[in-house]
Amino acid sequence: MSRTRTILTTALLGCALAAFPAKAQYGGPVPESDIDPAVFHIDEKEFLGTKVSKDFTLIDEQGREFQLADKLGKPLILVLSYYTCDGSCSVINQDLNALLDELEGLQPGTDFNVLTISFDEHDNLDSVGVFREHLKMTEKMSGSWTFSTFKNKDDIKPFTDSIGFKYFWSPQDRTFFHPGAFMFLTPEGRLARVLYALNSDPQDIKFAVFDAKAGEFKPGEAIDYALSLCYSYNYAEGKYTLSIPLFVGMGALTVGVSSFAVSVVVFRRRKRGRFSS
Repeated sequence: MSRTRTILTTALLGCALAAFPAKAQYGGPVPESDIDPAVFHIDEKEFLGTKVSKDFTLIDEQGREFQLADKLGKPLILVLSYYTCDGSCSVINQDLNALLDELEGLQPGTDFNVLTISFDEHDNLDSVGVFREHLKMTEKMSGSWTFSTFKNKDDIKPFTDSIGFKYFWSPQDRTFFHPGAFMFLTPEGRLARVLYALNSDPQDIKFAVFDAKAGEFKPGEAIDYALSLCYSYNYAEGKYTLSIPLFVGMGALTVGVSSFAVSVVVFRRRKRGRFSS
């Protein structure tokens, strides 16, 4: 496990120290199970490109019903959390809040939407409200980010399973363990990229949004889009890094073109010299 993944896992484990609200809700008998380390990671190579269901009904922090389809039509940054945890889930959402506040060139609500959905069937309007209030949203994000729950609790597991999001209830710690992930959906609702909290920067967010745009960009985004092509997603590091093969290829092409140009010049000079003599 990489150092960054270790840091993230530690942060997630920290939820156990701050999960006393969940204890009240899960006061009854709980199933026994062992912690599966794979719960902290989404198998991107298996689930990228998956089209999620858009027909289920969600309820926002104001009690209004909507469907996932209402948030699509443009890239969507999706975060799965639960609202009675003020440990890792708060960190994950607050981290995204800070990254989006530093984001340049893309406007939340205009170029993409942001949606947090609870995977905990016990969450309700009260827990949503408390969670959102504690986040202290920046002015830039206050009107562009929706926090919600599933109206039909039976929709939770099928949805999370469809995109490879696993979560684990620990009876000993009275808390959920789960990936600290930002999932990027295309306007059509396909999973385009997964980034992880504590391992991303504003540039990663921007490039992931461009990935979710699937080649569709406005004229003013041409430079940023061209720059994004110089980077590729590094699965080992969980972020975008300079595309070495691209630069090697460009370098080889440049050397080849330069060599050809020099050969042409030398050939013409020699030919001109033979005729002049």
